[in-house]
Amino acid sequence: MKKMLFIYNPMAGKEQIKNKLSDIVQILCKGGFEITIFATQKAGDATDIVKEKGMDYEYIVCSGGDGTMNEVATGLMQLEKHPICGYIPAGTVNDFASSLKIPKIMKKAAALITEGSVFKCDLGQFNERYFTYVCGFGAFTEVSYQTPQEWKNALGKVAYFIEALKHIAEIKTHHMRIEYDGNVVEDNFILGLISNSVSVAGYKAYSKMNIMMDDGLFEALFIKEIRNPLELQATLNSLMSKKFDSERIFQFSASQIKIISDDDLQWTLDGEDGGSCSEVTMTNHQYALPIICDKRVSRDVSQKYLEKKQAGEDGNGKEV
Repeated sequence: MKKMLFIYNPMAGKEQIKNKLSDIVQILCKGGFEITIFATQKAGDATDIVKEKGMDYEYIVCSGGDGTMNEVATGLMQLEKHPICGYIPAGTVNDFASSLKIPKIMKKAAALITEGSVFKCDLGQFNERYFTYVCGFGAFTEVSYQTPQEWKNALGKVAYFIEALKHIAEIKTHHMRIEYDGNVVEDNFILGLISNSVSVAGYKAYSKMNIMMDDGLFEALFIKEIRNPLELQATLNSLMSKKFDSERIFQFSASQIKIISDDDLQWTLDGEDGGSCSEVTMTNHQYALPIICDKRVSRDVSQKYLEKKQAGEDGNGKEV
Protein backbone atom coordinates (compact mmCIF):
# COMPACT_ATOMS: atom_id res chain seq x y z
CA MET A 1 0.00 0.00 0.00
CA LYS A 2 1.29 3.46 -0.94
CA LYS A 3 1.02 5.94 1.93
CA MET A 4 -0.92 9.11 1.14
CA LEU A 5 -1.66 12.25 3.13
CA PHE A 6 -4.96 13.64 1.85
CA ILE A 7 -5.55 17.31 2.74
CA TYR A 8 -8.84 19.02 1.93
CA ASN A 9 -10.33 22.46 2.46
CA PRO A 10 -13.99 21.98 3.46
CA MET A 11 -14.81 25.62 2.60
CA ALA A 12 -13.38 25.73 -0.94
CA GLY A 13 -15.68 26.57 -3.82
CA LYS A 14 -19.25 25.60 -3.05
CA GLU A 15 -18.19 23.22 -0.26
CA GLN A 16 -18.86 20.43 -2.74
CA ILE A 17 -16.26 18.08 -1.29
CA LYS A 18 -18.48 17.45 1.74
CA ASN A 19 -20.75 15.37 -0.50
CA LYS A 20 -17.94 13.82 -2.52
CA LEU A 21 -15.41 12.88 0.16
CA SER A 22 -16.60 9.28 0.53
CA ASP A 23 -16.44 8.66 -3.23
CA ILE A 24 -12.97 10.21 -3.48
CA VAL A 25 -11.58 8.12 -0.63
CA GLN A 26 -13.07 4.96 -2.10
CA ILE A 27 -11.45 5.63 -5.49
CA LEU A 28 -8.06 6.30 -3.90
CA CYS A 29 -8.26 3.18 -1.70
CA LYS A 30 -9.09 1.03 -4.74
CA GLY A 31 -6.02 2.56 -6.37
CA GLY A 32 -3.81 1.00 -3.70
CA PHE A 33 -3.37 3.93 -1.30
CA GLU A 34 -3.34 3.86 2.48
CA ILE A 35 -4.83 7.25 3.33
CA THR A 36 -4.53 9.68 6.24
CA ILE A 37 -7.10 12.49 5.99
CA PHE A 38 -6.62 16.04 7.26
CA ALA A 39 -9.21 18.84 7.01
CA THR A 40 -7.91 22.42 7.13
CA GLN A 41 -9.49 24.81 9.60
CA LYS A 42 -7.69 28.06 8.83
CA ALA A 43 -5.16 29.64 6.50
CA GLY A 44 -1.72 28.03 6.74
CA ASP A 45 -2.95 24.67 8.05
CA ALA A 46 -2.01 22.79 4.87
CA THR A 47 1.53 24.20 4.93
CA ASP A 48 1.97 23.29 8.58
CA ILE A 49 0.81 19.69 8.22
CA VAL A 50 3.00 19.12 5.15
CA LYS A 51 6.05 20.50 6.96
CA GLU A 52 5.31 18.39 10.05
CA LYS A 53 4.21 15.10 8.46
CA GLY A 54 5.15 15.27 4.78
CA MET A 55 8.30 13.16 4.97
CA ASP A 56 6.22 10.24 6.31
CA TYR A 57 4.28 9.92 3.04
CA GLU A 58 5.03 8.99 -0.56
CA TYR A 59 2.08 11.01 -1.84
CA ILE A 60 0.43 14.25 -0.73
CA VAL A 61 -2.92 14.98 -2.35
CA CYS A 62 -4.97 18.09 -1.73
CA SER A 63 -8.49 19.16 -2.59
CA GLY A 64 -9.46 22.81 -2.52
CA GLY A 65 -8.80 25.94 -4.53
CA ASP A 66 -5.52 27.25 -5.90
CA GLY A 67 -4.81 28.72 -2.46
CA THR A 68 -4.87 25.25 -0.89
CA MET A 69 -2.54 23.93 -3.60
CA ASN A 70 -0.25 26.89 -2.88
CA GLU A 71 -0.10 26.01 0.82
CA VAL A 72 0.78 22.38 0.05
CA ALA A 73 3.53 23.41 -2.38
CA THR A 74 4.92 25.88 0.17
CA GLY A 75 5.14 23.16 2.80
CA LEU A 76 6.68 20.75 0.31
CA MET A 77 9.52 23.20 -0.38
CA GLN A 78 10.55 22.94 3.27
CA LEU A 79 11.14 19.19 2.94
CA GLU A 80 14.43 17.56 2.02
CA LYS A 81 12.67 15.17 -0.37
CA HIS A 82 9.52 16.16 -2.27
CA PRO A 83 6.66 13.63 -2.15
CA ILE A 84 4.53 13.20 -5.27
CA CYS A 85 1.56 15.59 -5.28
CA GLY A 86 -1.97 15.22 -6.53
CA TYR A 87 -4.65 17.88 -6.93
CA ILE A 88 -8.43 17.51 -6.85
CA PRO A 89 -9.73 21.02 -7.66
CA ALA A 90 -12.67 22.28 -5.64
CA GLY A 91 -12.26 26.07 -5.91
CA THR A 92 -13.99 28.65 -8.08
CA VAL A 93 -11.52 29.17 -10.94
CA ASN A 94 -8.71 26.59 -10.45
CA ASP A 95 -6.23 28.04 -12.95
CA PHE A 96 -3.41 25.72 -11.97
CA ALA A 97 -5.55 22.62 -12.50
CA SER A 98 -6.86 24.02 -15.79
CA SER A 99 -3.33 24.56 -17.09
CA LEU A 100 -2.56 20.89 -16.42
CA LYS A 101 -6.04 19.86 -17.65
CA ILE A 102 -6.82 18.14 -14.37
CA PRO A 103 -10.56 17.30 -14.52
CA LYS A 104 -13.00 19.64 -12.78
CA ILE A 105 -15.21 16.68 -11.88
CA MET A 106 -13.81 15.58 -8.54
CA LYS A 107 -14.24 11.82 -9.00
CA LYS A 108 -12.45 11.99 -12.35
CA ALA A 109 -9.62 13.98 -10.77
CA ALA A 110 -9.34 11.32 -8.05
CA ALA A 111 -9.25 8.56 -10.67
CA LEU A 112 -6.47 10.42 -12.50
CA ILE A 113 -4.33 10.26 -9.35
CA THR A 114 -4.52 6.45 -9.45
CA GLU A 115 -3.63 6.13 -13.13
CA GLY A 116 -1.83 9.33 -14.22
CA SER A 117 1.87 10.00 -14.61
CA VAL A 118 4.18 12.29 -12.65
CA PHE A 119 5.03 15.63 -14.24
CA LYS A 120 7.81 17.69 -12.68
CA CYS A 121 6.40 21.21 -12.80
CA ASP A 122 8.26 24.46 -12.14
CA LEU A 123 7.49 26.37 -8.94
CA GLY A 124 7.91 30.09 -8.34
CA GLN A 125 9.51 31.74 -5.33
CA PHE A 126 8.46 35.24 -4.27
CA ASN A 127 11.08 36.53 -1.79
CA GLU A 128 10.67 33.95 1.00
CA ARG A 129 7.25 32.70 -0.17
CA TYR A 130 6.15 30.47 -3.06
CA PHE A 131 3.50 30.38 -5.77
CA THR A 132 2.38 27.57 -8.05
CA TYR A 133 1.11 29.55 -11.01
CA VAL A 134 0.91 33.35 -10.64
CA CYS A 135 1.86 36.40 -8.63
CA GLY A 136 0.74 39.88 -9.55
CA PHE A 137 0.13 43.47 -8.55
CA GLY A 138 -2.04 46.38 -9.60
CA ALA A 139 -5.33 46.68 -11.46
CA PHE A 140 -7.66 43.73 -10.75
CA THR A 141 -5.09 41.53 -8.98
CA GLU A 142 -6.64 42.36 -5.60
CA VAL A 143 -10.02 41.14 -6.83
CA SER A 144 -9.55 37.44 -6.09
CA TYR A 145 -9.02 37.83 -2.37
CA GLN A 146 -11.33 40.84 -1.91
CA THR A 147 -14.26 39.02 -3.51
CA PRO A 148 -16.55 37.65 -0.75
CA GLN A 149 -16.52 33.85 -0.54
CA GLU A 150 -20.32 33.71 -0.76
CA TRP A 151 -20.11 35.57 -4.09
CA LYS A 152 -17.58 33.06 -5.38
CA ASN A 153 -19.81 30.17 -4.31
CA ALA A 154 -22.94 31.61 -5.91
CA LEU A 155 -21.59 33.30 -9.03
CA GLY A 156 -18.32 31.55 -9.88
CA LYS A 157 -16.05 33.52 -12.25
CA VAL A 158 -18.70 36.23 -12.68
CA ALA A 159 -18.05 37.30 -9.08
CA TYR A 160 -14.50 38.31 -9.95
CA PHE A 161 -15.64 40.58 -12.77
CA ILE A 162 -18.32 42.21 -10.60
CA GLU A 163 -15.71 43.01 -7.98
CA ALA A 164 -13.26 44.21 -10.66
CA LEU A 165 -15.77 46.73 -12.02
CA LYS A 166 -16.01 48.29 -8.58
CA HIS A 167 -12.28 49.10 -8.65
CA ILE A 168 -11.81 50.51 -12.16
CA ALA A 169 -11.70 54.08 -10.83
CA GLU A 170 -9.06 53.11 -8.26
CA ILE A 171 -6.31 52.03 -10.68
CA LYS A 172 -3.00 53.30 -9.32
CA THR A 173 0.21 53.91 -11.27
CA HIS A 174 3.51 52.61 -9.91
CA HIS A 175 6.96 53.76 -11.06
CA MET A 176 9.34 50.83 -11.00
CA ARG A 177 12.53 49.27 -12.25
CA ILE A 178 12.24 45.74 -13.67
CA GLU A 179 15.37 43.60 -13.97
CA TYR A 180 15.23 40.24 -15.74
CA ASP A 181 18.00 38.00 -17.08
CA GLY A 182 20.41 40.88 -17.70
CA ASN A 183 17.78 43.34 -19.00
CA VAL A 184 16.49 46.50 -17.30
CA VAL A 185 13.24 48.41 -17.93
CA GLU A 186 12.11 51.48 -16.00
CA ASP A 187 8.62 52.95 -16.49
CA ASN A 188 5.20 53.53 -14.92
CA PHE A 189 2.93 50.46 -14.69
CA ILE A 190 -0.62 49.71 -13.52
CA LEU A 191 -0.46 45.90 -13.63
CA GLY A 192 2.04 43.07 -13.56
CA LEU A 193 1.52 39.31 -13.84
CA ILE A 194 4.34 36.80 -13.46
CA SER A 195 3.23 33.23 -13.96
CA ASN A 196 3.99 29.64 -14.77
CA SER A 197 0.57 28.97 -16.21
CA VAL A 198 -1.38 28.80 -19.44
CA SER A 199 -4.18 30.95 -18.00
CA VAL A 200 -4.77 33.47 -15.20
CA ALA A 201 -8.26 33.94 -13.68
CA GLY A 202 -9.64 31.77 -16.46
CA TYR A 203 -8.10 34.05 -19.11
CA LYS A 204 -5.26 33.00 -21.44
CA ALA A 205 -3.19 36.07 -20.78
CA TYR A 206 -0.15 35.45 -22.98
CA SER A 207 0.52 35.72 -26.70
CA LYS A 208 3.23 33.05 -26.56
CA MET A 209 1.87 29.95 -28.30
CA ASN A 210 3.76 27.15 -26.54
CA ILE A 211 3.90 27.80 -22.80
CA MET A 212 5.93 25.08 -21.12
CA MET A 213 5.52 24.50 -17.39
CA ASP A 214 8.91 22.84 -16.86
CA ASP A 215 11.23 25.11 -18.86
CA GLY A 216 12.50 27.10 -15.88
CA LEU A 217 10.95 30.31 -17.26
CA PHE A 218 8.22 32.65 -16.04
CA GLU A 219 5.84 34.33 -18.46
CA ALA A 220 5.58 38.02 -17.54
CA LEU A 221 2.99 40.56 -18.66
CA PHE A 222 3.02 44.24 -17.64
CA ILE A 223 0.62 47.02 -18.58
CA LYS A 224 2.07 50.52 -18.64
CA GLU A 225 0.34 53.65 -17.39
CA ILE A 226 -2.90 54.43 -19.26
CA ARG A 227 -2.83 58.17 -19.99
CA ASN A 228 -6.07 58.75 -21.91
CA PRO A 229 -9.28 57.00 -23.09
CA LEU A 230 -7.75 56.10 -26.47
CA GLU A 231 -4.87 54.23 -24.81
CA LEU A 232 -7.33 52.48 -22.52
CA GLN A 233 -9.43 51.32 -25.47
CA ALA A 234 -6.36 50.18 -27.44
CA THR A 235 -5.09 48.20 -24.45
CA LEU A 236 -8.45 46.54 -23.84
CA ASN A 237 -8.75 45.67 -27.55
CA SER A 238 -5.27 44.15 -27.48
CA LEU A 239 -6.09 42.05 -24.41
CA MET A 240 -9.41 40.87 -25.85
CA SER A 241 -7.96 39.99 -29.27
CA LYS A 242 -4.79 38.49 -27.75
CA LYS A 243 -2.73 40.18 -30.46
CA PHE A 244 -0.84 42.17 -27.81
CA ASP A 245 0.14 44.85 -30.30
CA SER A 246 -0.52 47.78 -27.97
CA GLU A 247 2.54 49.81 -26.95
CA ARG A 248 1.08 49.82 -23.44
CA ILE A 249 1.63 46.05 -23.06
CA PHE A 250 5.07 44.65 -22.24
CA GLN A 251 5.76 40.88 -22.28
CA PHE A 252 8.83 38.67 -21.79
CA SER A 253 10.02 35.31 -20.46
CA ALA A 254 12.69 35.01 -17.75
CA SER A 255 14.01 32.66 -15.06
CA GLN A 256 14.48 35.41 -12.47
CA ILE A 257 12.80 38.81 -12.12
CA LYS A 258 13.54 41.62 -9.70
CA ILE A 259 11.17 44.55 -9.21
CA ILE A 260 11.99 47.73 -7.30
CA SER A 261 9.11 50.17 -6.89
CA ASP A 262 9.03 53.75 -5.61
CA ASP A 263 6.18 52.73 -3.30
CA ASP A 264 4.82 49.56 -1.71
CA LEU A 265 2.96 47.26 -4.09
CA GLN A 266 0.05 45.10 -2.96
CA TRP A 267 0.68 41.59 -4.31
CA THR A 268 -1.44 38.51 -4.81
CA LEU A 269 0.01 34.97 -4.81
CA ASP A 270 -2.15 32.29 -6.45
CA GLY A 271 -5.22 34.42 -5.81
CA GLU A 272 -4.48 35.01 -2.13
CA ASP A 273 -3.15 38.10 -0.35
CA GLY A 274 0.61 38.27 -0.86
CA GLY A 275 1.22 41.34 1.30
CA SER A 276 2.83 44.61 0.26
CA CYS A 277 6.48 45.46 -0.43
CA SER A 278 8.57 47.77 -2.59
CA GLU A 279 11.24 45.24 -3.61
CA VAL A 280 10.74 41.64 -4.66
CA THR A 281 12.79 38.92 -6.34
CA MET A 282 11.01 36.07 -8.13
CA THR A 283 12.95 32.88 -8.89
CA ASN A 284 11.78 29.95 -10.99
CA HIS A 285 12.60 26.56 -9.40
CA GLN A 286 12.66 24.17 -12.34
CA TYR A 287 11.16 20.67 -11.82
CA ALA A 288 10.47 21.43 -8.13
CA LEU A 289 6.85 20.23 -7.95
CA PRO A 290 6.19 16.58 -8.92
CA ILE A 291 2.45 16.43 -9.66
CA ILE A 292 0.23 13.76 -11.18
CA CYS A 293 -1.55 14.57 -14.44
CA ASP A 294 -2.50 12.86 -17.70
CA LYS A 295 0.61 11.78 -19.61
CA ARG A 296 -0.75 13.21 -22.86
CA VAL A 297 -1.35 16.56 -21.17
CA SER A 298 2.10 16.71 -19.59
CA ARG A 299 3.58 16.36 -23.07
CA ASP A 300 1.74 19.53 -24.13
CA VAL A 301 3.44 21.63 -21.44
CA SER A 302 6.78 19.81 -21.14
CA GLN A 303 9.95 21.40 -22.50
CA LYS A 304 11.73 18.05 -22.28
CA TYR A 305 9.16 16.39 -24.51
CA LEU A 306 9.16 19.33 -26.94
CA GLU A 307 12.93 19.09 -27.33
CA LYS A 308 12.73 15.35 -27.95
CA LYS A 309 9.95 15.86 -30.48
CA GLN A 310 12.00 18.48 -32.30
CA ALA A 311 14.91 16.03 -32.34
CA GLY A 312 12.67 13.44 -33.99
CA GLU A 313 12.00 11.29 -30.93
CA ASP A 314 8.89 10.48 -28.95
CA GLY A 315 8.64 10.74 -25.17
CA ASN A 316 10.36 7.36 -24.77
CA GLY A 317 13.41 8.27 -26.86
CA LYS A 318 12.20 6.37 -29.93
CA GLU A 319 12.32 7.86 -33.40
CA VAL A 320 9.06 9.27 -34.81
